[in-house]
Amino acid sequence: MRDRRPDTTIIPPHKYDLERLPFAKCLLELRPGECVWPINDGSPFLFCAAKTAGKYCQHHQSRAYAAHRITKREK
Repeated sequence: MRDRRPDTTIIPPHKYDLERLPFAKCLLELRPGECVWPINDGSPFLFCAAKTAGKYCQHHQSRAYAAHRITKREK
C-alpha cells in the first residue's frame, strides 16, 4: 500500500491477500457480510470479500488489531 500521509502505518501485503485476489471485488460489488479490507494499492482498488459477521474477516481483523498495537507501542 502507498503511504499517503507521514503518520500512516503501512501494513505490507500478506500471502493471504494474494490468495484472496481471485475472489476480490471492487467496492461497489461488495455485499453486506463481506470483508472490506483492501488487498491491492489501486487501479482499481480490490477488497478481500471473504464472508464475515463484521467489517473484516477474521484474518484481516487480527492484522488490523496487531497494527494498532504496534502503533500504540511506538507513541
